[in-house]
Amino acid sequence: MPDKGWQALLHHWGKDFQLWLYISLLFQLFRLLLIAVYQDQIGTQGGAGSILTVMANGLRYDTSTAASWVLPTFLLSLGVTLLPISRALTTLRRFSAGLFAILSIIIFGVDLIFFSVYGDQLNHMIFGIAHDDTTAILITIWKEYHPILFLAIATPLALGNRWLIRRWLDYTPTFWRHMGERLETLPLRLLTGLVLFLVMAAAARGGTLWGQPLRLKHAFVVGDIFLNRTVLNPFTALRHTLETRLELEQGSALKHFWPKNDLHDALDVATGESHQGADPDNIDQQLSVTTPGYPAAKPRHIFVLLMESHSGWTVMPQYRFAGLSPELSALADEGIYFPNFLPSSGGTIGSLNAMVTGLPDVGLNINYEPTAQTPYPSALAAAMKRLGYTTRFFYGGFISWQRLDSFAMNQGFDEVYGGGSMKAGTQTNEWGVMDEFLFNYVLETVEDGAPSFNFILTTSNHPPYDLDLTGLGYHLQETLPEPLKATKNDTVKVLGHLWYADKQAGRFVRTAGERFPQSLFAITGDHAARLRVDFPGEDLLQHLAVPFILYGPGVLPPELGLRRTAGSHLDIAPTLIELAAEPGFRYSAFGRNMLAKRSPSYGYGWRYIVGENFIAPSDELQPILPIPGAEPSRQPSPLKAQQTRFNALNALSWYRVKKGPQLSPQKSIGVRQPPER
Repeated sequence: MPDKGWQALLHHWGKDFQLWLYISLLFQLFRLLLIAVYQDQIGTQGGAGSILTVMANGLRYDTSTAASWVLPTFLLSLGVTLLPISRALTTLRRFSAGLFAILSIIIFGVDLIFFSVYGDQLNHMIFGIAHDDTTAILITIWKEYHPILFLAIATPLALGNRWLIRRWLDYTPTFWRHMGERLETLPLRLLTGLVLFLVMAAAARGGTLWGQPLRLKHAFVVGDIFLNRTVLNPFTALRHTLETRLELEQGSALKHFWPKNDLHDALDVATGESHQGADPDNIDQQLSVTTPGYPAAKPRHIFVLLMESHSGWTVMPQYRFAGLSPELSALADEGIYFPNFLPSSGGTIGSLNAMVTGLPDVGLNINYEPTAQTPYPSALAAAMKRLGYTTRFFYGGFISWQRLDSFAMNQGFDEVYGGGSMKAGTQTNEWGVMDEFLFNYVLETVEDGAPSFNFILTTSNHPPYDLDLTGLGYHLQETLPEPLKATKNDTVKVLGHLWYADKQAGRFVRTAGERFPQSLFAITGDHAARLRVDFPGEDLLQHLAVPFILYGPGVLPPELGLRRTAGSHLDIAPTLIELAAEPGFRYSAFGRNMLAKRSPSYGYGWRYIVGENFIAPSDELQPILPIPGAEPSRQPSPLKAQQTRFNALNALSWYRVKKGPQLSPQKSIGVRQPPER
């Protein structure tokens, strides 16, 4: 190999193309592995043709990522035409290839585990460790994911990958040497160099030299949601996650939610009508609502139960035979039950933030934002204080987690209690006290002297899933009853913790209802349990929904039972406020009262929109999946309009958190359409 000149340039570019090819093929192999490992998640729309489409489109992302990895040595190789730097380039390339060989195996392994928990590749949930209880997370990782075993498998694979990639780079194809010898004239060399340069440039842009380069939206290529989640490779998924996080924090996120950047248009879409006398440039005033009042008695005490990882399917009538949520099922039958209900986030803190502040979760850690030092006008506890309730926040874990102590107080809670106040003489783990002791503490703390609003966040249904279920009365089964099928070895054990949480919640509601007459209970989950259960047929709602139950003899409208009204966590605050307020009370809200929504109704959840008879991704026009058992719609579902409204709400939420309520003065006001309620 010459040290400089044309032959040296061609040699180094050849090595870069070899490395580019190796990386691209390795990504394809991992995609096949990902699909094979989680093939049980492929729906009816995901046949062999869909898999081939995913592989072909994924190759565009793979070649782009591979090109970015080899780009430094590819560009530096131009210097070899004049300078004797071949050895330095070879050393740099070998280092780059070795680093990729090791990193790729580690990231592939982490991505496989991450997908088993979150049903997606490395998304924004990776940031949980930054603000979460690091010690508790590390203990959970040690108990649940066996890092020693992971390293024992990953280390030889990484070393083998490093050896293989070096052997591949040591090999030089014969045709490449012959091509260099035959290109003797300067014009031929320049033309060949230009072609190779354009090929690499096209690879970096995802296979094109003109038009729009490859973007995240191009990953949605088939009708199967799971397969769409495998189009990206883990490196690309991680890059998009980091870029989105940076944009959220630095202020350029509006282009994702609302490309027009004029948030007056977003207000038009979100509200549909201007409030007379309200400042047209003020988000809070434009989103204000006046309560109509209800003929039922006003609740004297309100209890909100946000239950850790409580899946909605266990309460759905068609799955109650599994016996996992008998208490909530009974309360659903005696109260008002909404099965078409989605969480605002895929994690606890995101859903908690949405319920406490009333703001859509857009990926910000609202509890750390400067604007959260005072209550947002949509904050639930702040509204309850205005209605005369003493407000209390109870958490079975440790109140320093995610700054919950100061955050809750800042958002309108008068009193805040954590597991540290409850743990004397109780059973605890790294996440806090068992639900039994949490609910006992609430019963000991709440008095009937004054109206109260009590928000309760549970912890027991959470990794490391170490409760003594047999001692608590749960009869472990080896498998779930037919036709349900467990897809993990520990599925039944995990669902046993859900059973325990249900048992304690039911006991609490019955006891508190007797002790505090005229009470209202609102029960939901922060997110669905992170485990896969195979259901008969294909119903995405079963995997994503959380329950929403209103229970309160004497304080609810008379039309009890199951309602197909669609909603999400955003709708809980307006529902409770309007049940508790006299006519004419004004408050700000991003959601809608679940008891007053017109049909067709919609719920805006984490990555999905649910209707009365369908569920669909919030960022795709397809697939729209029907909900079995729901009545067909009398009109086509205007999904695009709902996606636009969801984006408008997200844009307004981001702006309200980062910039405040006031927009720049509006230049013109267009005609507004009535909003969905």
